[in-house]
Amino acid sequence: MKQNSLLVRSFHSSPFILHPSSFILPREGERAVPWSEIVAGSFLILALVGMSFYFGRRQLLTLRRLRQDGAVPDEERLYERKRARRRLISCGLTLLLAVLMVLLLALFEGKAQQLADAREGVADDAAPALTPAEKAFLRVWGGLVISILLLLLAVLGLAAVDLWETRRYGLRQMRKLQADRRAMIQRQAARLREPRDGNGQEQPGSG
Repeated sequence: MKQNSLLVRSFHSSPFILHPSSFILPREGERAVPWSEIVAGSFLILALVGMSFYFGRRQLLTLRRLRQDGAVPDEERLYERKRARRRLISCGLTLLLAVLMVLLLALFEGKAQQLADAREGVADDAAPALTPAEKAFLRVWGGLVISILLLLLAVLGLAAVDLWETRRYGLRQMRKLQADRRAMIQRQAARLREPRDGNGQEQPGSG
């Protein structure tokens, strides 16, 4: 029994265990996340989740329409299918970004700010040494921050690719319209150059 009680105490005091109260109140000696950061982070997370579901649903509807509509030209179908898939991937990454931000704000931000405040204005040689638990915490926190930055970079990269592909498709369609217009003008000019009689009819055997 004594050994079990020691295990329970060590379990609850471990810095790696996420207690339910960690989502609401800081632990003893841990700095609370400011309400301004909580409100701003919550709005950003809700916006990311809302955008992910809204635009993701639109891309799914686009893919369904392309499967059912056989009148869409092949080039346009291929372009819209690739664009919808890119945007679906972007929506998934944005949703994952929101999940990581929830974890960072709810479970890591208070402790990370406390460690930063303890070393603010203190020389490196005078700063207290980090405990093994604090080093492990900072590794996890750093990995989470790096993951968020990489996801953000991936979303921005997909957005840049989407803009580039849209521009290329628009230029191809513009060149096609210009070529069709030139061909139509040449046909009209050829008809005007054909010899005609006094009644405006083509002469027999002309051309």
